[in-house]
Amino acid sequence: MRTFKIFALTAGAALVSASAMAQTPSPEAMLKLSQYNYSFGTARSAALGGAFTSLGADLASMAINPAGLGMYQSSDVGFSPSVTSSTMKSNYGGFSASDSKTQFSVGNLAAAFNLYQGSGALTSMTFGIGYSKLADFNNTSFAYNQGIGSSITEIFAERMNGVPVSIFNTDDPYRPFRQSLRIDQWGGGLAYQAHLLEPINDKQYSPFGPSAQYPDRKGALSETATVNPAMRRITTGSIGEYDFSGGFNFNNILYVGLTIGVQDVYLRSENNYTETYNNNEYNLQRMNYVQRQRLSGTGVNFKFGAIVRPVPNLRIGVAVHTPTFISMEEEYIELLGADYKGTSPQGLIDSPFAINNYNINTPTRLLTGISYTLPKVGLISVDYERVWYNGMRLRNTGYWNVEEDTKNMIGDMYKAANNFRAGLELTPLQNFYLRAGYASYGDCTKTNVYSTSANYPTIKSYQNYSAGLGYRFGHAYLDLTYIYTDYKYLGDDIFYYNEAGMQFPIQSGTIDYLQNRHTVTLTMGVRF
Repeated sequence: MRTFKIFALTAGAALVSASAMAQTPSPEAMLKLSQYNYSFGTARSAALGGAFTSLGADLASMAINPAGLGMYQSSDVGFSPSVTSSTMKSNYGGFSASDSKTQFSVGNLAAAFNLYQGSGALTSMTFGIGYSKLADFNNTSFAYNQGIGSSITEIFAERMNGVPVSIFNTDDPYRPFRQSLRIDQWGGGLAYQAHLLEPINDKQYSPFGPSAQYPDRKGALSETATVNPAMRRITTGSIGEYDFSGGFNFNNILYVGLTIGVQDVYLRSENNYTETYNNNEYNLQRMNYVQRQRLSGTGVNFKFGAIVRPVPNLRIGVAVHTPTFISMEEEYIELLGADYKGTSPQGLIDSPFAINNYNINTPTRLLTGISYTLPKVGLISVDYERVWYNGMRLRNTGYWNVEEDTKNMIGDMYKAANNFRAGLELTPLQNFYLRAGYASYGDCTKTNVYSTSANYPTIKSYQNYSAGLGYRFGHAYLDLTYIYTDYKYLGDDIFYYNEAGMQFPIQSGTIDYLQNRHTVTLTMGVRF
């Protein structure tokens, strides 16, 4: 039995078909587009840990529980810019590294218009329109090791075995990629063109030079050489949602609401992998393998919510978020270069661009919450959320078997996650508020999943710790919040290959990542 893993921006379900350039997203990529964090909204909602399922009269209600709009007694316009600093730490075989990135963004920009106030069963009605950031992909990481026993060129050779050398007998360097090679063989095709792989026969390749056992090999790497690998990952982008919401108040007891959410998804990523070599008796000094991907899409979802106030100070809320139905476009390219002794450094050679379209369905979410208010003292709020990550689906690829295989992989890798959020708000002085919050986003991976080989390190779970303050003066308000986020990741294998009969697997070893994020959000608003 073969076990074959390599970091790949599209290798989750590479297709063997008439179209050699067809590709679909990995389950890890689908998960990344499904993990939201409610700390990017308004400063008040972030300070309370995002525990807003039973609270309201805040512009963040549109993205959490639109029933909260029904609690408005006036109109509201607010703007919430934020500054985020993220640090990614790695440990790779005992070698530690870190990288940081700071980013300015808009967490929330919204308006709620109180359209009706009355004395009948329908007490008030509010319409809201706004933007909320749900996920931030801006991150960089670096990891390195020294003296490992395997090279990624061995993986390239294994993937290329069975491919006729004759496909490269063409004046068009892109033709093998467009007509013959699967996406997961593109690295091997580039490695052949850069002379990292040499043919042993018509359908078999090797990166290694001559040895006593194989005197006819022509590669530039000796089997006794050790490898110094390094991986730099860069991601940019975010998920933003434009919400169109309505909230209704019935007798100040029952509040119901609906949101139509239109998501803007953008994720750009680059994996930049290099190897240098120790004790190589042949000519190869360095290789560089780069994968670049751009994902962009538009999605639609619906949110339904209700809040009941059985007694004046107690509120109980529930909301359902449907899957987001996202139409995706993917653009993908690979580049590779190699430097040899006695020659000038080579530039990178590239594959053609692969462009593909497909649909993704993100998980269904169920939110519940309860809060209690003490007049002139403050309030406490607690939320529970269930997210069915095992319900993610790939659609409209044109290949039913690939969609089923992806569904099965998702079921094998992921489970539903349990999220908890809590917030406390105190009013020590009139119009002045002190706030604190906590959120725990639970592990969505199954216990048999210890590491992955994917374009993105997989987030297992994450926690938010928040604190803030607010002040109301006249019709205006100002809120300021600090959020610390701690992320835990699955181990990350750059490459791994094993087959029955092999004495040792071809493996990179595992990178362990830790990430922390510092966010400061300021909300400025006016009610009228």
